[in-house]
Amino acid sequence: MKTAIIIKGNPKFIEGNQIAEKFYNDLKLFLEELGYKTSFDTGEPYTTPKGADIWIGHSRGCDRLRFASTETATIYLGTKDGINHPEDKSFSKNQIPNTFHFKLTNEMREEIAKSIASQ
Repeated sequence: MKTAIIIKGNPKFIEGNQIAEKFYNDLKLFLEELGYKTSFDTGEPYTTPKGADIWIGHSRGCDRLRFASTETATIYLGTKDGINHPEDKSFSKNQIPNTFHFKLTNEMREEIAKSIASQ
């Protein structure tokens, strides 16, 4: 079975945030529907997530994507030039994210699926 790691953003904005928890769970369920065994990484600075077929970085977690091996596909969410909700404008460091930062739209799902298929 193929594997995917979701690398979470800043815990300051995630811990205790039910909207963020739902977003990450929805993303996990979507990847599982695509046939990926999916787990999470906290995205702590100076760490490298475990190996997987796909790493999906969200917000601050995108910084970890630079450590992906050549065999690992990478997808950026919640960051400038990434796959984002159209009303998500939370791209500055330490900016408090708006609620759209933690919303997974059908269009985002389509873009993620296309990105996976092309890698």
